[in-house]
Amino acid sequence: MIIDPNGGEPEPVSPADSFDESPAWSPDGFALLFGSGRDGHFGIYSWEGGKLGKIAMAQYRDCGPSWSPDSRRIVFMSNRDDSWQIYSMASNGRDEKRLTKNPSSDTWPAWSPDGASILFLSDRGGQQDVYTMKPDGSEVKPVTNDRAWDGRPAWSPDGKWIAWPSAREGKPAIFVMDPAGKNVRRLTPLDSEADEPSWSPDGKKIVFVSNRNGFRELWIMNADGTAPRILTHLNGMVHTPSWSPFLPPAK
Repeated sequence: MIIDPNGGEPEPVSPADSFDESPAWSPDGFALLFGSGRDGHFGIYSWEGGKLGKIAMAQYRDCGPSWSPDSRRIVFMSNRDDSWQIYSMASNGRDEKRLTKNPSSDTWPAWSPDGASILFLSDRGGQQDVYTMKPDGSEVKPVTNDRAWDGRPAWSPDGKWIAWPSAREGKPAIFVMDPAGKNVRRLTPLDSEADEPSWSPDGKKIVFVSNRNGFRELWIMNADGTAPRILTHLNGMVHTPSWSPFLPPAK
């Protein structure tokens, strides 16, 4: 579904005949990738110009797509080789390459704005942390190292900050850090849960999911955590928001 960040009612984007998740806008804002189980196998689909197409064809579960800044390639996660691993492919679904190869679970890749690195989650260290690697899968390095749960990371548009959910201070909350894992700041309170952050294209706001009103709904706040406000009232049917590359006119 799609909703104006200034407020309003959400509207469906793709045909609503199955469970869809993890939408990802193309850098130019004209195409949308998402995971869906509409053909019996959970794969990655594209929605562009009113047309639906399947990109990843594996007979397993492919999801969590993220575009390269030049729109030429896509990274995604898949359990096609028994464990969750990260793969890349051309934007037309060809030239697939496996990027991570280990017994651990590697998930939720996020391509950096400069195209030089990919963030992802991994439990290869015995706990789920944020890692980074080169687009070819080399130079894997941890960004976080905490026994508490860390969730799906999101780059700021200028690549200077990473927003991610973590339970390191109790309940899951939204934090930000620099790409080296330093200058960590918590943005949301600990009296409720918050996760799945996504930055506005100007880097001034973050949309996220929180249960602070009793249901999992979309919320928006300034990038420093101030001025939070609820955006949806769907009684808990909200997950994996993705902000489009364009901001609508202010109301």
